[in-house]
Amino acid sequence: MAPDTHDLARGEYVIFHAHAHWKVLFIPFLVLVVCLGGIAVWFALVDTKALPEWLTWIVVGVAAGVAIVWAVAPFIRWLARTDTLTNHRLISREGVFSRKGRDIPIARVHAITYERTLLERILGAGTLIVQTAADSSDVVLEDVARVRRRQLQIQEELLGIDFPDVGPDDGGPRGDSTV
Repeated sequence: MAPDTHDLARGEYVIFHAHAHWKVLFIPFLVLVVCLGGIAVWFALVDTKALPEWLTWIVVGVAAGVAIVWAVAPFIRWLARTDTLTNHRLISREGVFSRKGRDIPIARVHAITYERTLLERILGAGTLIVQTAADSSDVVLEDVARVRRRQLQIQEELLGIDFPDVGPDDGGPRGDSTV
């Protein structure tokens, strides 16, 4: 969820608010499809009238349990994890029943780097690493959508300048055919 306006300081505004990249939902989606397909196959191919009714309930219950644990719960966790950049701070929140959050004042940020695997480069995702002036370790934001653009947005706030708009995976200006 985006921070409410009462959670922002006077004069503070949201630059971006994002959930983790959709790639984290790919496997849970496949699990959901397999569970629904399994139930459909069960009712299409098995003569349920010849079997005890409790057996059908067990099959449906197991499929529903697997779908809840491996598909619905990851989706809810995805909804509950957000990263927000304002003109004053970087806000990271996660958790469904218990919440964990971290606010990093932009003035404390020393460096922003990103890492991307080959698959993440194709999908436009990556890991954003924010190094702060604090003694604690770096803040690592995983599965960030449009990670290169997010890095530049933080740098724009740090330096007070605007970078050219960046494409999703090449790091160059959009429409640049020299890449």
